[in-house]
Amino acid sequence: MIDPAAARDQVGTDFRVETDAGALALRLAEVKDAGVADGLHQFSLLFHGPAGHLLPDGIHTFAHPSLGTHDIFVVPVAGSSAARTIYQACFSVRASDFPPRAGEK
Repeated sequence: MIDPAAARDQVGTDFRVETDAGALALRLAEVKDAGVADGLHQFSLLFHGPAGHLLPDGIHTFAHPSLGTHDIFVVPVAGSSAARTIYQACFSVRASDFPPRAGEK
């Protein structure tokens, strides 16, 4: 599981996603953190990819040099354009799985 705080440190870097057509680079554009409610930490990752290659909804293997390899369910979302496709991955995990780092609540 990707730690949202660790992911936030990697905004602007690329993940490699293997597809039937070859490797695709998706740039981590934003980490949206909804915080903790009822013991669940909810957050999402937004990725930007090339407009010419649509990654279908589903689970894909994402590899990153600092964050490792993760199977992540992504979907293309509104806001995509002729220049890029935007993908979102949403997470709900037990808050206890990711204790706050120094300086965070």
